[in-house]
Amino acid sequence: MNAASRTTPSTSTSTSTSNSITHRPLISAAALSTLLIVVLVPMAALLVYGFTGRWDRHWWPQDPTLLWVVEAVADPRVQGAVVRTTLLALSSATLALVCGALATIPAALAAQLDDGPAARRLQRTLDLVALLPFAIAPVVIAISALELFVGRWGGWLPLPLVYVAVVAPTLFPLIHKTLQSALAQLNAASLIEAGRTLGASDGHTVRRVLLPMLAPALLAAFLLAWVTAAMEFAIANLLLGGQLELLQPLMNSLRNANGHQAAALMVLAFAGVGAVVAAVAALTRRWTSGALSR
Repeated sequence: MNAASRTTPSTSTSTSTSNSITHRPLISAAALSTLLIVVLVPMAALLVYGFTGRWDRHWWPQDPTLLWVVEAVADPRVQGAVVRTTLLALSSATLALVCGALATIPAALAAQLDDGPAARRLQRTLDLVALLPFAIAPVVIAISALELFVGRWGGWLPLPLVYVAVVAPTLFPLIHKTLQSALAQLNAASLIEAGRTLGASDGHTVRRVLLPMLAPALLAAFLLAWVTAAMEFAIANLLLGGQLELLQPLMNSLRNANGHQAAALMVLAFAGVGAVVAAVAALTRRWTSGALSR
């Protein structure tokens, strides 16, 4: 009787622990479902609104049509905005990738190879710089650029160049965090040490071994930066408004004139970004599998 009474608390404790562990996946599933509903329901409503003729008489849409999509694709104003947005986003993402890689890769390698105070200080400085775009509102960045580059030096500085120079630093956190995580997973310090053991210089190891292994991470960082730059609204609207029309400000102006056409244009933009993401993901998987097979 005493032995049975002594084992009862441990049994109840293990039962309660297993029940709490069982409930955790349910909580995670509920949180994920809520997040998906919050994200996907507005997108589904936008999709339906862009392919219907009316949605103001009843709770349900009416008159399915492809008219708004056809008009958006054939509109020269939309075509020009897409070309300008793509070129400026590619330029901003390229500048951010080059500068971010040149800053992050040497600092991360130095932190892994040398655990001294200088390397740690450099790493903390880069982490702090990566947080600045989140602390400073895009409106503040755009107004500062207007006052400095357009107001004072606007007579000879090209406005697209100013836009690229302003947007690129806001993309640095995406480049920095992506490459920093990739270098930590690769354990780049062990690769450098192995190259030194074999008599190879650090530069040779980085060029011939490390950078090819970082290629998927570089591609992913570039894609994130490009999509973020293409979807930028505040800086584009304040800095380029009235001179160069990009896709996001155009969507906002169309929303006031024709909400259906603006919704169709947003759906096309999401579809284009999704196609690029899928293509890059497939290319990255093929690239990674080919590297592993070799």
